[in-house]
Amino acid sequence: MAKVKVENLTKKYGSLIAVNNVSFSCKDGEFFSILGPSGAGKTTTLELIAGIKKPDSGDIYIGSSLVNDLSPQARDVAMAFEKYSLYPHFSVYENIAFPLRAPTRKEKLSPKEERKRVEEMANLLGIGELLDRRPQHLSGGQRQRVSLARAMIRRPQVYLLDEPIAHLDAKLKVSARTTLKRLSDKLGITIIYVTHDYKEALALSDRILILREGIIEQVGTPEEVYLYPSSDFVGRLIGDPPINLIDGEVIKKDGKSFFKVEEDFSIQIDQALVSSTEKAAWEEDGRRRIRIGIRPIYVKVSKEKLSDNSFQLPVYAVEHKTDSSIVGFELKDTFLIARTEERVNWRMSEKVWIDFEQKHLHFFKKTVDVSKK
Repeated sequence: MAKVKVENLTKKYGSLIAVNNVSFSCKDGEFFSILGPSGAGKTTTLELIAGIKKPDSGDIYIGSSLVNDLSPQARDVAMAFEKYSLYPHFSVYENIAFPLRAPTRKEKLSPKEERKRVEEMANLLGIGELLDRRPQHLSGGQRQRVSLARAMIRRPQVYLLDEPIAHLDAKLKVSARTTLKRLSDKLGITIIYVTHDYKEALALSDRILILREGIIEQVGTPEEVYLYPSSDFVGRLIGDPPINLIDGEVIKKDGKSFFKVEEDFSIQIDQALVSSTEKAAWEEDGRRRIRIGIRPIYVKVSKEKLSDNSFQLPVYAVEHKTDSSIVGFELKDTFLIARTEERVNWRMSEKVWIDFEQKHLHFFKKTVDVSKK
């Protein structure tokens, strides 16, 4: 296995900058995910590392070697992409075994050793009973698992996986994620994994790189990007229900700081958080504006007043879960969502008390209209 390092990587398509001066390192044996919405530059970044595309500028290292001028074959990487490409005239077994038979491969296996490795990988991915079939007789999800098995059967320096389980149903996705994580931990393999699904990234990764329009927004552990998002974009990208993003005004009164949303509500900001508000605030129409973020689980709601900082809003909608409820409140330009710890039976327009757990408040500059992303 090997580490991967990219420095100042840029790729343009005409006037479009798909990857914009991106730099990061993936450690030896690390499960490193690249997360972002469609068009963020995730697949392009992976293709640049693989050698399928050439960067306009920047360097790519695999291990200690600069690989910019090496072909994909010479980079010793294994790839599996969302758009699987199987050999239709081969059986599933032959498709999976194909990389093991490459003339340039140093490791030569006996037929018995080859079959053992193929069957082991196929069974791990739940396709052991399909080895004699042809691709045209498989479902889309089965084909994707064959493609993944073909990539994982090798022992390259790095695995590059682009949405490899995107077409699997929910049950198989859980199984495939478990298998990937087990393989990663067992073999100590280096994996760079592209996904638009934050749940996959959180479940699998040692670290996550988040891209937006070809630019890095944040790199961190799953805990760091969830608990301490660096921007409103990152906060909104990760979590379900999504984080609440509320724009308001910072007001100073009697030596205290308040966050006010028009006539909807006003709360005092804890003194320990005032410096964070100052760093994130911006001037707009002569007022100090700020965007706060708070996850729905940290928005407390009750029929009784919770603290001196509590405020009241009428219930807009309630969605019931098995052991909780999602309660929505309408603000001037957005909605406020709370997730309760138990099911509630509140009526529409019924007023309830709301309180924010301030230690879980985030303060952002307004960088993008994330609701449209």
